[in-house]
Amino acid sequence: MFWDLLCGKNNLQLQLSDFEDENSIKSLETTIRNFKYKNKSSKSGFCKRCGSYKLIGWGGYRRNIRHMYAKDERVRAIRFRCKTCGKTFTVLPIGVTFYKRFGDKDYQEMVEQRCSRGSGYRRLSRRGKIKYCSHVTMWRQMQKTGQQTLNAFFDLGDLTFSGIIIIDERWLSVGNGIFHFGCIALDGITGRMILAEVYPAFTKKEAEEFLRLLSKLVDVEFLVADDSVIQAVINKVFPDAIRQYCIFHIKKNIKKAFRETKLMKLSGEAVKVRKEILDIFNAETSDEAIRRLAILVEKRHTLPPMAQDVVNRLVGKIECLFRYLDYDIPKTSNQAEHIFSLFQPIIDAAKSFSTGAGNFFKTIMFYKNFHFYSSGSNKDKNTMHSIGVNSDSMFDFIQLP
Repeated sequence: MFWDLLCGKNNLQLQLSDFEDENSIKSLETTIRNFKYKNKSSKSGFCKRCGSYKLIGWGGYRRNIRHMYAKDERVRAIRFRCKTCGKTFTVLPIGVTFYKRFGDKDYQEMVEQRCSRGSGYRRLSRRGKIKYCSHVTMWRQMQKTGQQTLNAFFDLGDLTFSGIIIIDERWLSVGNGIFHFGCIALDGITGRMILAEVYPAFTKKEAEEFLRLLSKLVDVEFLVADDSVIQAVINKVFPDAIRQYCIFHIKKNIKKAFRETKLMKLSGEAVKVRKEILDIFNAETSDEAIRRLAILVEKRHTLPPMAQDVVNRLVGKIECLFRYLDYDIPKTSNQAEHIFSLFQPIIDAAKSFSTGAGNFFKTIMFYKNFHFYSSGSNKDKNTMHSIGVNSDSMFDFIQLP
């Protein structure tokens, strides 16, 4: 008997030289052969996802393998499926490893084409410079990129920040009747995408989690957002942050309250009151805006019922209505709305799959920093160039595996 304590496979080995009987040697060789057969990865392997040993055969295929100094060889790859979690994987022959069919630049082009166009994967795989590209390969590269996007957001966390944050959220349809909640945070001055995340629901718990993650990147002084759960929990994470409601959404809700149809028109009094309420937001100072609102409060009992409800809601939000008149901050979250409208065809493409929407959404929003051009003094410059970072590709901060 020979004890090999340095062996990486097993601590106990039997050497054939330990046996002198020919029958014992043959018996040992048979035992070793059966042991190796039973312990093949295809026979006693386990699932990499859940660790289960309940595997079943799932077909196979033949493929070419590369040799550096010899001709190509064709081998058979065996597929297996885990009965516990459903994951499928491939077992290649000994000495054969997986290899990439395309170069890194090709994989980058796949992701950039997917982020810039709203076509499906099958149609998009036949466009551009990349030929014979599988739509499955594109899907996998989008997922790999999305998994690294959060780290890339943190790599940009040291860039200059104005202190003004704009937060907006949107429901994303991911097919099969499932909806996820995409939330983004923008710099209110430069428009730089600071953080993007997707949640299956968006309650106060998820909103606080998003703000906690945001607090690791920037220190927020001003918040501009619509009337959502973000406004309710912002001071738990940023106690000194000054809140401002999105005036665009406030006006939109006022117009909805005074809606009219073809069969039912508004009275002259209702039209006049609606104009007076909307004129509140045309004031040049916060004192003037509060004075106009106070006039409506004094006579609200004489107003139509719909106008009374609107005035009462404005009074309840008065603390965060006119901050934009006292500080030089945006009064709307239209920057985020504009981004959602530009990427709407691509966001709609998320309906083609029910999983991986978070990676898909984060990749597109990070892509916006490098391929979104603004007007004005920064015309023909992407967001990164406008803040002094000389970069034209998001892959300067993301390395594909």
